[in-house]
Order: sequence, then structure tokens, then C-alpha cells
Amino acid sequence: MKKILIFLLLIITSTIALSATTDSISTTYSDGVFTSQYRCKVIASEKTIDEVTDKLVNDFQNSTISLFDWALKDLGLQNEGNELIIILKSSNQDVKTGITHGLFDIVVPYFKTFSNVKVDAIVSKEKNNHGVTKVSASIIYSSLLLKNGLAVLYIIPQKNNELLFYSNVSIRFGWFFNIFITKKRYKSIVERRIKKFTENMRIECIKTEKIASKK
Repeated sequence: MKKILIFLLLIITSTIALSATTDSISTTYSDGVFTSQYRCKVIASEKTIDEVTDKLVNDFQNSTISLFDWALKDLGLQNEGNELIIILKSSNQDVKTGITHGLFDIVVPYFKTFSNVKVDAIVSKEKNNHGVTKVSASIIYSSLLLKNGLAVLYIIPQKNNELLFYSNVSIRFGWFFNIFITKKRYKSIVERRIKKFTENMRIECIKTEKIASKK
């Protein structure tokens, strides 16, 4: 029953994404939860998508710092940014549970640095029979930053080798950041990073596609 519900949810989400205008971002706020969606298109093959999403999951689980060279590039992390800076200090994956344990410093410039913030997350990838690729990152524990968070990237096949990238992110902040991150700040701090991450994935797909075409 659970699998059926998940499948139906995916189909409904995919249908909404297909009918929506691409290259757009929107955010809603309800009961302490920010929910954002971003859409953009890219021309790439199924093989390229598999390669790039596999790289994303593998780097997150085994070499998180490598993500700052491409998927997390220019997101205002690792000593970049001006309102909220998140610095990765270490990460390691528990192979048995699939949980990646991260240790961060979170800097609010001119106010305070929160050291050694623990964040546990699970990143996974799946593909359904309709060719829709789903990469999800679920925050299952955070000692300060978040109460919970879920980010899902759907990659949905279109006509003419075109793909729709649809990012759906839901975040409930911890007590301090729930006060600090107003709706206005969310737009510049979080919404911008969601858009940039999705665009970084698109850039990596285009790059990978060009390399493959030269072989």
C-alpha cells in the first residue's frame, strides 16, 4: 500500500511539473514550513542523467567536499555569502544505515558563529518505470539548524531528448533560525540556493553530454 501511495504521489507531482511554466521558482509558507519549487529544462540523454545523478549521490556519501566543486558551487557556502554561511567541517557515511553524518559551522555574520552543528541526512536515488529519476535528501537530525527538511529533485523526460528538472524543497527551521530567517531572508538565503543548485545540475548535464558526444 505504501509503495502504491508513493507511486501515485510521484505521478501527481510529475503531472503538475509537466503542466507548469519552466524556469520558474515559487515559495509558500504554512505552519512554520517553507516549501519551494523550482523548474528548468535541459537537453540531455538518459545515460547522462544517470551518470550525473549517480555522481551526486556518490559524492555526497563518500566525498562530500567534492560537491563544492560542482553541485554546491557558488551557493554561498564554505566561507562565501553575506547573510548565512554554512561551512562543512567533516562528513562520513554509515554504510549500514545509509546515514551521512555531517559536522558544520554556521556563521551569521556580525552576530554569532554556531560551531560543530551536527546534521544527519540520507541521500538516495530511484527511477520509476516511466523513466522519472528521483534524487532525495532527507534531513533526519539537526542539532540546531533545522527541525526537519526534505529536498527532492525530479528529472522528468520530455519530447525531443528534453528533460524537466523539478526541485521540491520543504524546510522547518530550528528555534533560532525560525526567528532569524524571515520570509524576506528566506528568498535571498534559501530560495536563491535552491535555484543555483538545480542550475548547477543542469550545467553538469550539459558538460557531460558534450564530453560524451566527442567520444
